[in-house]
Amino acid sequence: MDKLIKSAFLDRKEKIPFGTDSYRVFDGQSDGIKNVYIDNFADHWLVSYNDVLPPLDLDDGPFKKSIWIKELKHEGKAAPKCVYGDSKLSNIVITENNSLFEIDFSSGYSQGLFLDQRDNRSEIKKISKDKKVLNCFSYTCGFSVMAALGGAKSTTSIDLSRGYLDWGKRNFTLNNIDCSDHFFCKGDVFRWLKQFKQKGRQYDIIILDPPSFSRDGKKGTFSVVKDYSHLIELSAKLVEPMGWILACTNHKKYKHQAFLDSIELGVNSARKKIIGTHSMPMPFDFSGENYLKSIWVQIS
Repeated sequence: MDKLIKSAFLDRKEKIPFGTDSYRVFDGQSDGIKNVYIDNFADHWLVSYNDVLPPLDLDDGPFKKSIWIKELKHEGKAAPKCVYGDSKLSNIVITENNSLFEIDFSSGYSQGLFLDQRDNRSEIKKISKDKKVLNCFSYTCGFSVMAALGGAKSTTSIDLSRGYLDWGKRNFTLNNIDCSDHFFCKGDVFRWLKQFKQKGRQYDIIILDPPSFSRDGKKGTFSVVKDYSHLIELSAKLVEPMGWILACTNHKKYKHQAFLDSIELGVNSARKKIIGTHSMPMPFDFSGENYLKSIWVQIS
């Protein structure tokens, strides 16, 4: 078992992009152990598992500063527990494609950056020069940081959580980005999209990476399957001609074709046209289930 982990680590280490110290080390069944996933955050290892954690001798093998264990649950989600290293050093800074991000193992169920979006963040950086970028469901603003580093004219980040937006501001500061042209909006994405339409706002790139399901006490609930086409409709109305929407979902039961159909329905409802689409595959280190669907949509 430990040989499998060491083999997966060595196979990935040589392929990770320059200037990146955080990636998936071990991806469950595809690497030989079902329901066990290991992420390396700058030599701090997060071991996530479903059901029962098999015995792992993680003290041996590749160098680690700490090891954290997290049980994957749909309900009763809890922060990881430190089983090796100093649990007081839970807040760290990692590097991804020469950009810096704050990670916090004590913050709750999620640690601050979704590693499976690394390639999409890199693409955003490449195409954002002189562009106005809108990042919906922004979490800790990883996409916004990469857009800003790519020379974006402005970024706007929307999230329900003020704490996550403040975290995002710290990520901007880590990368020495002046926030004067970068905006942080707390609240419901649907409400903000409607307000932006009323004010005549337009964006060159809109990023949609919502949770599969969320609940806002004031506005009700959001479901990817039920509400994504409406989300696309509101976003398409704000896209500049020849602009892009990056539409993502990690809902495992939402089939690829159904997701494409919801995107097309939303664009048609906005009375816009799709010029072209292409899918972004998951990063190579996520070698198991292809759960993340990422569709780049260009709008006329």
